This record gives sequence, C-alpha cells and structure tokens, in this order.
Amino acid sequence: MILAGIDIGTNTLRLLVAETGPGAFSELYSDRKITRLGQDLDRTAALSRGAVERSIAALMDFSAKIREYPAVRAAAVGTSALRNAANAGEFIGEAKQRAGIDIAVITGEDEARLMLLGVAGALKAAQKGLDAGPLESALVIDIGGGSTELIVTRRGSEPEIASLPLGAVYLTERFIRSDPPSAAELNALRRAVRIELDGYEKGRQRTSGTGTTPARVCAGTAGAITTLAAMDQGLQVYDPARINGFVLRRESLDAIIDRLSASTLARRREMAGLERGREDIVLAGAVVAQEIMDQYGYPEMLVSDWGLREGIVLDLYEKVSGGRI
Repeated sequence: MILAGIDIGTNTLRLLVAETGPGAFSELYSDRKITRLGQDLDRTAALSRGAVERSIAALMDFSAKIREYPAVRAAAVGTSALRNAANAGEFIGEAKQRAGIDIAVITGEDEARLMLLGVAGALKAAQKGLDAGPLESALVIDIGGGSTELIVTRRGSEPEIASLPLGAVYLTERFIRSDPPSAAELNALRRAVRIELDGYEKGRQRTSGTGTTPARVCAGTAGAITTLAAMDQGLQVYDPARINGFVLRRESLDAIIDRLSASTLARRREMAGLERGREDIVLAGAVVAQEIMDQYGYPEMLVSDWGLREGIVLDLYEKVSGGRI
C-alpha cells in the first residue's frame, strides 16, 4: 500500500511517499523544504507569521503530491517547534484548513522512538537485508533544529531515550552574532552544549547505573549530520545512497568545523555538500555532534539518511496493517 509521512521540524519540513508491504519499503517520492518554522521562537515563544506562511505553503505542496500518487493514508507529526510555540494550535488549525493535513504533535520520546525505527531500517537496507547489528549496542543521535534526541540501545533491553534542548536553530540564534563567528561566541556555544550533555550524563548514571560509555557504536541522522556526511564526501548533488552507512570520522568532523568557523556565510554557500538554507546553522549542529563524540570518546559516527520521516511511515504501516487505525 502507498503511505505518506510528513516530518514538521523546526528548520525543515520533509515528505516521504512510499510503497509498503510485508518486508518491503520502496520510496516513490520525497521532498524537503527549509521553512525555518522555529525562527525566533526561542526569543518570542511564538511562531512568526512569515514562518507560518512558508510552512503552510510547503504543506500545501506536500498535500498535492500525496493526492497525486495517491496515498492510502498519511501521517504528519510536529516536533520541537510545535511542542514549544504558544500559538502551535493556531498553526495546526491553519494547516488543516488550508492544506488538509492533520498534525499530531509528538513528545521528544516519541520522536526518538520513530527516529530509531527509521535508522534501523536504513542500516538494515545498507547491510542488504542482514540484521541491524550496529543498533544492538548504539548511541543514536538526531540533531534537529529545535532539539537533539539521544537513544541508547542494548540488546534485550528497552532503549534509553532523552530529548535535549540542543537544536541547531536555537543554538545559532542564542550564540552566533558575527559572520564569521567570533571565538568568544563559539566558546559560549560549546560551553552551553557541554553543560547540557554533562547534566544528561549525570542523570543517566543515576538512573541506569552504567558507566560513561553508553554503547559500542555511535550512529547519527537528521539534517545536521547528513549534511556533514555530504560535506565530508564533497557531494555536488545529495545522494542518500552515499549517506546511508557512511562513516564520519572524528578528524574529518574536526576539519569541517575548522572550515566552517573560519568562513563567512557567503563562503559556506560555495562549499560542496552544504545545502542552501543550512549555512547559518550547520556549525552549531556540528559542534553538538563533536561534543557528543568527545563526551564518550567515539572516534567515528555511522550515518543514516533515514530517520524520523521514514519512521513515521513505518509506524503508520504497522498501525494500518494491524487494524489499529
């Protein structure tokens, strides 16, 4: 059956239309639009009119595509921006009225669960149908525009899930004022990330009783990390097949951060692999990834192009085929 999933993120809206069935998953159409829904949200606590209009326009385009295929069912989920905005309800109502799309705002924990579904599917596909061995013991990271989701998986145990306020959009708006950023700005950003990660780790140790290394493998998904993987490969055209299963090494990440830190926004727009519209926030996302790897001593990160959007469709298929909706 044909199903559609929409991920309404703080920075990017993503659509996936896929043919699904028992043991089958085939992408029919995908799109993503950077609308910066959460622009200035950290400062104003509300979605701006411009951000709403950009995002509703994107949803109207998505709705037309869903009807074109047509999808049997569609699911749209809102994440950090809609969890935090005082006027989220107004946006949801407008999306229903103008685009015909029902939006469910999910918790950070549900976001992490769905993201894990997508990442597991991608790594299984990359291994040509073998079991997703790396996720038997993994720290899976999703660095979004408004938050960072962390999942620790262990074979035979329920995953540990956390959602941290370390979004690339929010961190950029809080700390970066100069172009290129000053050393003081970067130090303040990095210090804020470290404080948040230290608090997370102390809480982990209190509740789980585990040591400082949470898992054997570090894996990552979402726009910030996939962009870094594309930059590391110098991709002129984004290719998901080159991203799924790619290994981003710590020394490569360090070199990318050095380049970004020394570059103006205009220079960043010329860098291969850096999607237009991410040039201002990619550095903050890269610093979050770097600090997580540093916190736990990971020399490399396994990258997945699949994430929340694919997890939405996979979860929808389970519900439809199981007769739950």
